[in-house]
Amino acid sequence: MSDHSQEITNQYCRQIDAETRKKFGQYFTPSSIADVMKAWVLGNPDCKQVVDPAVGLGELVTGLPEKLAVTGYDIDQQVLTFARQRLQAAKVDAALLEQDFLKRDWNETYQGIICNPPYIRFKHYSEKQGYLQLFKEKLGLKLSGFTNIYALFLLKAIHQLAQDGRAAFIIPSDFLNADYGAPIKQYLLQQQNLHVVAVTNFKQNWFDQAATTSALFFFDNRRQTSTLEFIQLDDQEGLAQLNEYITAFGERPPVGRICKYKELDSQVKWRTYYQPSSKRQYRHVKPIAEFARVTRGIATGDNKFFCVSETTRREWQLEKEHFLPCLSKANQVTGNFFFPEDYEALVGSGAPVLLLNIQESEPSSKQARAYLAHGEASGSSKRYLTKRRRPWHKNETRLPPDIFISTFSRNKVKFIRNKTGVRSLTCFHGLYMHPDYRGKLDLLMAYFMTGISQDILEECQRQYGKGLKKLEPNDINQAMAVDLDVITEAEAAEIQAIYQRIQTEQLQNPESMPQKEIQELEEIFERILQKP
Repeated sequence: MSDHSQEITNQYCRQIDAETRKKFGQYFTPSSIADVMKAWVLGNPDCKQVVDPAVGLGELVTGLPEKLAVTGYDIDQQVLTFARQRLQAAKVDAALLEQDFLKRDWNETYQGIICNPPYIRFKHYSEKQGYLQLFKEKLGLKLSGFTNIYALFLLKAIHQLAQDGRAAFIIPSDFLNADYGAPIKQYLLQQQNLHVVAVTNFKQNWFDQAATTSALFFFDNRRQTSTLEFIQLDDQEGLAQLNEYITAFGERPPVGRICKYKELDSQVKWRTYYQPSSKRQYRHVKPIAEFARVTRGIATGDNKFFCVSETTRREWQLEKEHFLPCLSKANQVTGNFFFPEDYEALVGSGAPVLLLNIQESEPSSKQARAYLAHGEASGSSKRYLTKRRRPWHKNETRLPPDIFISTFSRNKVKFIRNKTGVRSLTCFHGLYMHPDYRGKLDLLMAYFMTGISQDILEECQRQYGKGLKKLEPNDINQAMAVDLDVITEAEAAEIQAIYQRIQTEQLQNPESMPQKEIQELEEIFERILQKP
């Protein structure tokens, strides 16, 4: 990137606040990645036209040969103003259009497509249903409402790639390992033109302020392929090597893992293809869904309004009967057990752990009506979730779970045995033991405290940038755990005795982690899992 181009980028970021950039999903492409993508597109000697469906500040089309006809789309007038300045300074003759690429020119084809599409949480996008219907009509695809908008850019671009065309995309890799990604992956497999996917190490984050793992996708319509090459990118040196490989693609032996198209399953997490499991294979495991049901925590729509402190409750003179005990943040629990004493300590510290629970449209309490009127005046009743509820302040119904499971983690997944009648917001998922297995709840919790459970569960986690990992409820339901039915009475008694010692110690000191007892549990469960 030239100094002038960098200055324009810096100037834009200074003038346009981060919240506005986030609204448009603007995370600008680093020049080192842009160079790799341009090398791929320019690897087609017959290419005469290039389109960038989400041109942004123009990084991906800066430096292209003058002979190419360049078109860039974007819906943000401000970013296009800066892009014009940048491209003019770089002497790039580009037609920049303030239009929505997803709705435009479906019959057009392009020899070169290069794109870093916007990254927006599509499930909250105002035009979501219209886009889903459009793609159903045009491509025959029934896409989930959880689909991120970047996937739509990818699908439409591949649909419009000319028979002699090449395309390069950089997008988050989460759809490769999410349920909503199945129809997207199936569509890509049907085209048989995706040659390389380069996935970054999930601890590497290429984009500032975006906690997501990126992947580069390289398409070539000039020849169909029966294999897909997965390449792992760990650092900038690896990116430089990828640039060399892409520039001479087809002239060198593969550098990544080759998978046959016919062996790729759109219904499974593709992490299994580019991150082969190194975990030990155990005999006696079953899906957690065999023993329990995991659901997400309560989504209020406005945590600040619905989850309050004892001080706020008193200020508004609200009756205690209008609240339920609740955990609102993951850091409110430190140990593997949550006792009544822990909750009382949170209340005393002023933590927002009182969840508003007013079911009636018009509560009889004058104070409750006043607080609801405050919510309406402050906009709480018009939030994405609340405006769809009747009445708007009626929260989701959730019973206190048996075990809390952290939604996000960077190291270990938190498992917390709920020893009091507390619910949680979406910072935790809730595990509810099936009635037939309630007598074995402590055995399952003891298993969750071991490193073995962490190793097995890691296979199911969704990986984001900067080492952040996420679990969805269905990921946990499908994850494997020790088969509780093969644990003998003698083994159960042994586990229970150790478990009770840990519980007693953590009641006295929540932050303690008895290493000796945990090691004993490790050895017992290792033995159970390896039974003949």
